[in-house]
Amino acid sequence: MAPSIVWNRLPKCKPRMRVLDPMAGSGTTLVAARARGHEAIGFDRDPLAVLIAGAWAADVDQHAIELKAKDVLERASDRARDLSQHDAFPRSADDETKEFLQFWFDETNRRQLTALADTISRLHDPVIKSLLWCAFSRLIITKKIGVSLAMDVSHSRPHRTYDQAPVNAFDQFPRAVKTVLSAAPFKYPKSDAPAAQMNHGDARVLSLKDESVDIVITSPPYLNAIDYLRGHKLSLVWMGYTVDQLREIRSTNVGAEVSNVQLMEEEVISLALERMCEIEGVSDRHKGMLCQYVKDIDAIIREIKRVLVERGDAVFVVGNSTLRGNFIKNSECIKFLAERIGFTMKSTRRRALPESRRYLPPPTSKLSGDQLQSRMREEVILTFTKT
Repeated sequence: MAPSIVWNRLPKCKPRMRVLDPMAGSGTTLVAARARGHEAIGFDRDPLAVLIAGAWAADVDQHAIELKAKDVLERASDRARDLSQHDAFPRSADDETKEFLQFWFDETNRRQLTALADTISRLHDPVIKSLLWCAFSRLIITKKIGVSLAMDVSHSRPHRTYDQAPVNAFDQFPRAVKTVLSAAPFKYPKSDAPAAQMNHGDARVLSLKDESVDIVITSPPYLNAIDYLRGHKLSLVWMGYTVDQLREIRSTNVGAEVSNVQLMEEEVISLALERMCEIEGVSDRHKGMLCQYVKDIDAIIREIKRVLVERGDAVFVVGNSTLRGNFIKNSECIKFLAERIGFTMKSTRRRALPESRRYLPPPTSKLSGDQLQSRMREEVILTFTKT
């Protein structure tokens, strides 16, 4: 999400507001809201997103982190010398996870990453620990040059390219720390704004009290959105997650093809689908995906309405999408469901998407197709008021 979208909707400091992003991703809403002097709360189901957003929005003592990073690297280097290939895995790794790591990482980097991960995991200061985990993750989540044997990890399309990684973890770690610190917006002395709260949680079931937030600014996932967890898995397995645990998270994300206990009238689902696309041209399998997406978005909007104060605004930054040549108007789905449960439309605005910032094929690409070329140049910003 563009920070300006958040920035332009919040007054500077006063009156201080409680700002929620229930699908916070890497934390743009939290950082922009805190920079404006407001209390920010975020949730996400992706553990790496939670880590990154929490670190990005935290108060950072740059000198302390630089010293600790140097100490961590020295300790990890000492440990790696005595580490056998048999033991070059995270302590929590089961057989499936070890097989996954052996496929994606060469022997040198497995030993170095094991030593780094173990040393970082033993740190006590939560902010320093989070920042160094972010630096660790930057070694892996890259487009071309990283410590894994894959390319396009940051695009969540990892494919094994190398027999030997082009760089090693120990050489790259100081540079990764420097990059993470340079991006930290809240350095000591501390900001006057309240500390942002980033939580692991589900937007469909928020752990917040009724009418407890003043404004919601969020960007829901769109159908067939970038599957970030697919790439993030290469980093998260070093932080204590098993492949099976990450598979479970991924399978129950918004829009995933899983059964859902939530009941919703078939007529309402059909009306939403009619607004989203020409349903006759959609396969049975993709109809199931669309139905699940409608159910999930409905649950999210209901939770947003529950936690939002009366007359509070909810801002949705929505990207439309395509599904095997069918143009999917996610924005129309959100508009229909929000108005149905009592939100009032306040404004609709379209914002051009710069081609250089898009992960999907740009509209000028031959891979885009006619519909994508003509209609995937923008995102829709919907603002509702709770009435």
